[in-house]
Amino acid sequence: MNLATLLGLVVGVVVVAFLVLMTAGIVLLARRSRQEALAPAPGRTDAGVALVQADDAVKNGADELAFAVAQFGEDRTRDFAATLATAKSDLTRAFRLQQQLDDAEPDSDQQRAEWTHQIRALADGARSSVTAAAATFDDLRRTEAGAPGALKVLRSSLAALATRRAASASTVADLRTKYLDSAISTVGANLDAADAALAAGAKAADATDAALSTSTVPNVTDELKAVQDAVATATQQLDAIDHRRDELLAAQKSIADLVTEATGAIAAAKTLRDAPPDPDSAAAVNDAIAAVQKQLTAVAKPGRRDPAAQLDALVDASDALDVAVAAAQNQQRRLDGARAALGGAMVSAKSQIAAVTDYIDGHRGGVGADARTRLAEAQRQLMLAQNESDPVNALDIARRAQTDARDADALARYDAGDGLHAPYAK
Repeated sequence: MNLATLLGLVVGVVVVAFLVLMTAGIVLLARRSRQEALAPAPGRTDAGVALVQADDAVKNGADELAFAVAQFGEDRTRDFAATLATAKSDLTRAFRLQQQLDDAEPDSDQQRAEWTHQIRALADGARSSVTAAAATFDDLRRTEAGAPGALKVLRSSLAALATRRAASASTVADLRTKYLDSAISTVGANLDAADAALAAGAKAADATDAALSTSTVPNVTDELKAVQDAVATATQQLDAIDHRRDELLAAQKSIADLVTEATGAIAAAKTLRDAPPDPDSAAAVNDAIAAVQKQLTAVAKPGRRDPAAQLDALVDASDALDVAVAAAQNQQRRLDGARAALGGAMVSAKSQIAAVTDYIDGHRGGVGADARTRLAEAQRQLMLAQNESDPVNALDIARRAQTDARDADALARYDAGDGLHAPYAK
């Protein structure tokens, strides 16, 4: 390779390298220019950025509204138009405040802060409201673009519900043979309601078909919604029939279980009734037993019935029996406890009365009337306790006798000089 060729190659490489560097530099400068253009200019506030974004959103919203009016008509876009008008008004106020910030008139720091805050709030509100309104029509377009497929699914649902309606009619007929009208009153009109919904759904589906076949940009959202509502209503009405059937079957099973339980409860209650703690408890338990037996007789009768009502009545009667038995058992425990304590209380009262009687007799001249009065009352209470048939009352009286005897003893000892302090005298 000669020298001229070598120099030519070197020059070529240098030129290529220079061109590469120039190209890279141009790309970097262009990228930096775009970044600077997108970034807020020096001195540009967040409020200013919000103003720009809001202004663009309002302009885009105006374009969207014109397109929506052409597609959906003025009636369906009236709310969008009102939203856009409000946004334009707010944006005008925001620009006016920005002008006050930019003019030559001096502003206080507080004014600038308040106006900046208002600008940002007005601009953000205008942008978000217009953007949300426009998004609504995007959803409508998606809905109506898929209207044919949605309608096909809804018609299939209507057909399935019509078939199910026949099965529900058989269910209702079966319920009427087994149960009283009161048992199925909550679903008595459900078949008619389902028929009305199915008819309304079919009508709305036909209207949707007509709109799809006569318009390149169909307005079928309302019709599709009507079909959807009809499907939902008919489903709800037929579901309620099945639910009531299941509820009544569950009530019958619960009655069968409760009958066994109530029969055992009656047997236990009769034992308590026949050996009651007192006459009142016996009467209450007997009345409760009769109420449960009445309900057991009712549920055993053949024919149409209202299981839900019968279950409620049997549960109430069983609960009342439980309350009566518990009250009698509590009374029995109370009497047993009183009887157990009564013997000791009587012995204690007698002992205390005897002791204070001996003390007073031994200090006749030195014991006053108060001590003697308390002793006499203790003796009277003891006599009442001995003659009381109710052990609870007898225990209370015997304890009063004990108290009076202790008071008499204290008073007597004070009078005789054995006590340091006078006892409390009633």
